[in-house]
Amino acid sequence: MIAKPTVASVFASAVVGALIVVSLCSVLPGEAAIEDTGEAGGETSIVPGGTPMVATDRDSATSTRKQRPLFWGPDATPPAADWTKPAMGKRYRDPVYRSPMRRVSSAEGTRFDRNTYSRRQAENSRGNLFMTYHGEAEYRIYNRRTLKLKRVLDIHPDSEPQWHATHRNLIRHIAGSNASVGDLKLYQTNVRNGRTKVIADLTTRLRGVWPNAAYLADRAEGTPSADGTRYAWIVFDDSERQIGIVSYDLKSNTVLGTVPMRDGLTVDWVSTSVTGDYVAAGYDDGTHVYDADLTNLRKLTLTGEHSDLALDADGGDAYVYIDFSAGPDGGWLVSIDLDTLQRTRIFDIYEGGNTSVHISGKGYDRPGWVVVSTYNCKVPGAWTCEKVMAVEMAEGGRILNLAHTYNCGEDYWTETHAVVNRSFSRVYFNSDGGSCGIDAEVYLLKVPSAKRFR
Repeated sequence: MIAKPTVASVFASAVVGALIVVSLCSVLPGEAAIEDTGEAGGETSIVPGGTPMVATDRDSATSTRKQRPLFWGPDATPPAADWTKPAMGKRYRDPVYRSPMRRVSSAEGTRFDRNTYSRRQAENSRGNLFMTYHGEAEYRIYNRRTLKLKRVLDIHPDSEPQWHATHRNLIRHIAGSNASVGDLKLYQTNVRNGRTKVIADLTTRLRGVWPNAAYLADRAEGTPSADGTRYAWIVFDDSERQIGIVSYDLKSNTVLGTVPMRDGLTVDWVSTSVTGDYVAAGYDDGTHVYDADLTNLRKLTLTGEHSDLALDADGGDAYVYIDFSAGPDGGWLVSIDLDTLQRTRIFDIYEGGNTSVHISGKGYDRPGWVVVSTYNCKVPGAWTCEKVMAVEMAEGGRILNLAHTYNCGEDYWTETHAVVNRSFSRVYFNSDGGSCGIDAEVYLLKVPSAKRFR
């Protein structure tokens, strides 16, 4: 199980909001011109009744002055009718939102070569490598610039791999997520030489709590803390039964806490928060949060929906999710402060939309923002349909439209699953390129520089 299929929710109504246009850098600070398309600019977009705000930026490849727009707000501009899937590696711009883009993987000869999930980093700490899940049930590592295959990892398809927080060549993972292949250890694989070693063994300690403990897993939706030191896992026995949760600090080699399963309930996933101060758990009766030592249980939501852990604008831990319940927040993208449990409504996706959503809070260097990707649109022309957007975690927060996905497949493997990198400078997402099959491939887009978000 690389990432579990989840039930897509459906909702209705339509509205078109305001759109503001500002400039988009053609080359981001610190990025070489290799990432640019070399296109001439000069275009702006004007919304009836609106005032475009346009600035110029220098293209380092052509040394000419260029203008690039940013598209803010709920925007129902349709995708380009004449768009066709670009050649592998070709640099181009999204026809509507002008984001620099490339297709960086190919499903030729296999089922797919896709981004693994919106809650798992695709890119390593340096940004020179990225990871995909290939149709041959294997993880592949590619060079981001050349797109050459660096290594096929010799790890189990259910090993839940995560890039090391600071070392560019290391990936940490479990053995596997079932009793036949799993265990109670954490491993580390070097993508340069393929060597794997054990970096943490919790066997004795966990069996001291639960003598029948057999293996651990976060069920493919968890992540360690941003610094890579704190982890949380569900503990299973050899009959695949969930028996508890463990919180662990790798730096000090300390089990921070253990807790048995709540009576009659199971957990869909567990994850450490970004700072490592909390552990979130998607129980049958909703999402809950513990302190890092697995005490002080609090309820966050009534149901478990697509979500991620993120940093708010002040650098505090937050849980961002789409509320598909029948409660007062139904239809809203919501951020919850994990310290105070204060709820912030960001935007109402029921109002003018009808789509399913994934959220990525992995852009730790730009707190207060997440990436939202949509798929499974049921109201053609709705402003949310088949998009990748940067969204501000504030009441009525700003929405920056980044790209249409041109994705029409309805299989789990073609869900968009956009993930943002740590610096919030690049987004990786899946698209079938209009085939409406399962042949998902990875597209890479550049996000405007931080100064454009102020």
